[in-house]
Amino acid sequence: MKTALLYQLRFLSELTEGPAGQPLFVYTDIERPEKEPPRYRARLAVWAEGVRFLTQGEAKSPFWKGEYIYFTRKVDRLQQLFRLPLFGGEPEQITALKGGVEGYRVSPDGRRIALLTRGSFEPPRPDEPRVYETWPVKFDARGLLPSVPRALWLWEEGEVRPLVELPQDIEEVVWNLDGNGLYFTSYASAEERWTWKQRLYTAGLSGEVREVFGGVGPILGLEPTPEGGLLYLAHAWEHRGGTEHKLYYRTPEGEVRLLAEGSFLNTLNADVRMGTGVQTPRLGPDGRVYVVVTQQATARLLAVGLDGKQEYVTPPEQSVLGYAFCGGALYTLAEDFTHGARLFRQGEMVYDPNAGVLPELPPPVRVTYPAPEGHTVEGFVLLPEEPGPHPLVLYIHGGPHTAFGNALMLQLQFFRAHGFAVAYCNPRGSTGYGQAYAALEGRWGEVDEADLMGFLDHVLAQFPLDASRVAVAGGSYGGYMTNWLTARHPERFRAAVTDRGICNWLSFYGASDIGPRFTHLELGASPWENPQVLWQKSPLSLVHQVRTPTLVVHSEQDHRCPIDQGETWYTLLLHRGVRTRFFRVPEEGHELSRSGRPDRRVARIEAYLEWFREHLA
Repeated sequence: MKTALLYQLRFLSELTEGPAGQPLFVYTDIERPEKEPPRYRARLAVWAEGVRFLTQGEAKSPFWKGEYIYFTRKVDRLQQLFRLPLFGGEPEQITALKGGVEGYRVSPDGRRIALLTRGSFEPPRPDEPRVYETWPVKFDARGLLPSVPRALWLWEEGEVRPLVELPQDIEEVVWNLDGNGLYFTSYASAEERWTWKQRLYTAGLSGEVREVFGGVGPILGLEPTPEGGLLYLAHAWEHRGGTEHKLYYRTPEGEVRLLAEGSFLNTLNADVRMGTGVQTPRLGPDGRVYVVVTQQATARLLAVGLDGKQEYVTPPEQSVLGYAFCGGALYTLAEDFTHGARLFRQGEMVYDPNAGVLPELPPPVRVTYPAPEGHTVEGFVLLPEEPGPHPLVLYIHGGPHTAFGNALMLQLQFFRAHGFAVAYCNPRGSTGYGQAYAALEGRWGEVDEADLMGFLDHVLAQFPLDASRVAVAGGSYGGYMTNWLTARHPERFRAAVTDRGICNWLSFYGASDIGPRFTHLELGASPWENPQVLWQKSPLSLVHQVRTPTLVVHSEQDHRCPIDQGETWYTLLLHRGVRTRFFRVPEEGHELSRSGRPDRRVARIEAYLEWFREHLA
């Protein structure tokens, strides 16, 4: 199986109801121009017992209302809003805001559109100096942020006007079902933004604003109900960074009911996605609330009544990336261990964009490791086709509050196809196994290390594997744990690949786009309060113990785990005489492995394979 297979992949995302009850979605494939780098091409399509394309140019964020399909498209590097008439004609650009459009919602009657935008703010040229007096100043995949907050504007009869402008960004907006007002989330202060403590507000069509509640944690997935209530996901950071959301219903009288708890949204790792879809609460035609929840390695669609009764409506072997009710039928975009997103209708697969592209892939063997503390660690093993004993790669997921499961990690299949077995699992801190399991609460490098090393020993005893040829690898949090494990167990691993990882919490605090908030939530420390905690949890404090040959992979525009983390780890290993190599990628951010330029994604996987061949043969 050659890594160039990546160029042939197609992706489905942003599923929603289209005209005549047909599912409408974004179809993305990869173009390979003769004299230019390969690039992704996203178009609108509907499914009518076959794929029918509605656009040939770029189109994202589709929404159908009345006689138009709305979508966004880049114009001069900024997203603007377009609409496509159903009865013929070219797409019409309906906004030309200097600040672009960062989100939109069409009113129930189709007469107005709420816009999230920086309005008349004109971004400075890339070569111009920037001046900031707030934080954050950058964000991964977006680069340097505008110095003015995101506001709420209104489009009506071809005209746009500001509706609500606040000192902090407006994050999410939705119309009430009467169409005479909106709900939106924002922050009361810069400090609340720094700590991700949002508030819910209402806005009238004249711009009057009223605060409803909040100020304790994140609020998302706003869904108004016909009787004037509101559904949403929220929590109050009760378990710090590992806190799971709760599904709430707020009645018209202001009573708040807890409907369900869980690892809401699809939190599974995958590298064959380009966009996702609706996973937050939506009212179905039967009056129940539908929402995606990750449960024991599968992201399933859950239906919840306003009385709290719950029922899973998708099978345990499919993970839902997005869902929509089209013509009364439930459509889903679902993935599994060996497939990217496919289109399903009422549980039956109707379209696979990669049929004939992806070879028949073997699913992993599911493994459960009974830990001595009494809990069970779920994991998976991929074995090459040839007889063993095989060299093994212990691969660690990111997050840490994500999980491996029923979602395709094509990268791991490439490892398997090239003769390397892969073991991967969900240690404590992972999602889908209950709140207590997800809550690390400062125990990075402790309980997770115990689970990973215990799982490794368990797998080595169960399968035809060569214990003398074991590598460890992972990205983001997985990169942190790769650094940590090679420092803590210097003789255990024959090779390592640390990808976009963390080695120094003290520098991460100030350089990462989420540094202060993430560090406080995960470790409960700052550089001026308990700096010893940040140093003790930094693999850099143990770098003198590392002996493992290490490939360092990092992107230059990674603002989540900035490149100084990779640079520092590489430089210190090199100067200590450890065999090391730096795979440094220009123009890419934290999402290189999932949505980076296709040729750079291929080069990254090839770098992994070359390193494994050199050190595990």
